[in-house]
Amino acid sequence: MRKYFIFFIFLFFSCFPYLYFDRSKVLLENVDVDQTLCISEVELEEKGFDSILTLWALRDQIINEEQGKRISEQYFKYIDSLETEFEIWHLAWAISNFYRYGDDKIKNILEQAYLDAKKRPEKLKQFRKIADEHINGDKIYSGDIHDLGRYYVRNHIIVKGNKNYIQSFDKYLEVKKKERKNKFNKDSWILKCKILKK
Repeated sequence: MRKYFIFFIFLFFSCFPYLYFDRSKVLLENVDVDQTLCISEVELEEKGFDSILTLWALRDQIINEEQGKRISEQYFKYIDSLETEFEIWHLAWAISNFYRYGDDKIKNILEQAYLDAKKRPEKLKQFRKIADEHINGDKIYSGDIHDLGRYYVRNHIIVKGNKNYIQSFDKYLEVKKKERKNKFNKDSWILKCKILKK
């Protein structure tokens, strides 16, 4: 039995090479949280199963009070419109990490969102157990988790000076415009982001 347990542990961490329980291993220097929250707003507005992943990708980083308010606003604006268990699980997981890693001021700002997020696994079927573990478990599950997670993070989290990550909201919008062609209005999102940050 022991050898099977050891094999399972090896397999688990091989499949999830970027999973950590130590925040110091996942903190990034020079993260532009404000601009990354603008990316999150674009993604959430567009919808889709991966729309919530920018907040999820940002969940282990240090935030201030104003950023906490924006995160709470985004959560309550979109959580009830999400269509898949994957989306609900990952957005609630993001809020859980933001809250549990936050200081008392951040916890106060995110308390209502966190209390709501804690209940979300109860409504899930396919991902109920794993979502409950990630959101309510004793450990805080951090990091990009796997290769696809890392690829997404590096294309949606702005880390200035680190060329492995996207460098600005404008650069992200340029990529988005190329993907969407004439269906995407870059200028309107630049203006909207300025308003959202005020």
